[in-house]
Amino acid sequence: MANVLYDNEEQRIIDRIRCITYREIRDEMIARTGDSFISRQWISEKLHRSEDWEEGQSWDGAYFREIILQKHVIPFLRNPTNVLDTNEVIFLHDKAPCMKANATQHLLEDEGVNFWGNSIWPGNSPDMNPAENIGAIIKDKVEELMISEDRRDRYDYDVLKANLENTLSDLEDDTDLFINLLCSMRKRFDALEAAGGGHTSF
Repeated sequence: MANVLYDNEEQRIIDRIRCITYREIRDEMIARTGDSFISRQWISEKLHRSEDWEEGQSWDGAYFREIILQKHVIPFLRNPTNVLDTNEVIFLHDKAPCMKANATQHLLEDEGVNFWGNSIWPGNSPDMNPAENIGAIIKDKVEELMISEDRRDRYDYDVLKANLENTLSDLEDDTDLFINLLCSMRKRFDALEAAGGGHTSF
């Protein structure tokens, strides 16, 4: 299996999105026709990566801290053009192993980032994270755009990348969406409390 040329963080993120998209297209084909030409091998060949890479990508603690947090998240939160008030930003995570690790918690403390630690964040509450909604919106919009493409272009890398970039660009100006999500936090708290920490409609 040939390695990806010029592999970098951006390429890995794009390939993860492609991998997820291919899997969902495969599952949809199987649901409709009972079969699909998309297999683990097909996906790995499209991505020029090993089948082990395609099978499932997860962030270990070191990668999450060194790449995701220190190179992306923390600089983003400290940039006043990205947030309403840099002094009032609170970083929320979903208690994935790489996020709830003590080393990660200590890093956030050392960097002066306000965040919900393991003792504050409820055990099962992804519904409390508006980012979950944004992720679903991005996924649904990109999927809608890909389905609207000519059949030949639905599996094209450049088409997927263009649709993703256009979707992200459109969201940048959708201030109502972000305001509504932020303003939903009180209702999220109430719903979570009513559900006893369980799943809610958010």
